[in-house]
Amino acid sequence: MKRQSKIASAMECVPSFAARYELFVKRLRGELKSPQTIFNYSHHLALLCLHFSRLPEEISGEEYTDYYNLLLDKKASGSHMKHAVFSVRKYFKVFGLECPFGANPPIPKPKTLPVVLSVPEVRELLRNTPDLRDKALMGVLYDGGLRKGEALVLELSDLDFDRGCILIRQAKGRKDRYVPFSVNMQKVMRRYLETFHPARYVFERSAGMQMPYAWPSKVLEKAVKRTSIIKHVHCHTLRHSFATHLLEHGIDIRNIQQWLGHTNLGTTARYLNVATVPYDTRWVGPTDLIFPVK
Repeated sequence: MKRQSKIASAMECVPSFAARYELFVKRLRGELKSPQTIFNYSHHLALLCLHFSRLPEEISGEEYTDYYNLLLDKKASGSHMKHAVFSVRKYFKVFGLECPFGANPPIPKPKTLPVVLSVPEVRELLRNTPDLRDKALMGVLYDGGLRKGEALVLELSDLDFDRGCILIRQAKGRKDRYVPFSVNMQKVMRRYLETFHPARYVFERSAGMQMPYAWPSKVLEKAVKRTSIIKHVHCHTLRHSFATHLLEHGIDIRNIQQWLGHTNLGTTARYLNVATVPYDTRWVGPTDLIFPVK
């Protein structure tokens, strides 16, 4: 709600922003950008326009540099910085304008490894989620390696109980793909569907109405508080855990690539840096060799 109010405030404080915003959204929809991507771009453009009380094309390159430095001084997250720059970059591209020097700095990609839950931690998370709908949500995120946005648009017709798979329609990159649908997850899902009777979407706030985008994160945050998990967990953590656990249990990386919907195998290969030995095999490290456990 607060993020949406920034766009409204920009329309009010910078009168020319309203027309630009409407055309910007229209053209992004024409490019088949997701609603969340469109909202993120618009929100960060609104913040920029509110800061300068001007449109992006009326801001100088030096002012852009000062603005980005101000965000860094305020300890803005990597995600915030990325969206701040990418929104400006997209704005100038959409309107065919020349991007001023300083408005489009390179965004270095942090070379960090994803946070991954262990199998016992995933088990603890699901066992400490008594609400059946919440359990079905987190189960399907982990069981199929789904992004939270993909789970929200799942329709009943996408669940194939006979073939043991779920169809993910027009996901990132506008691609369809199938993901696994395990026997255990099918049992949970059947119980959930028989209890809640959704009309169209698997997860609904009312008949035929999708749950809000923030709902999965709130469900997960509430569930983690019931466990002993101290890692920083978000919805994508379940996707990371899905890929890592499959690698650890010997599933071919190309299968995992297809299930995750990665175009580039290198994107999937980063999980090789996270995966360890199978859980039923005890790792024998250097200290085990020098100081054997008796």
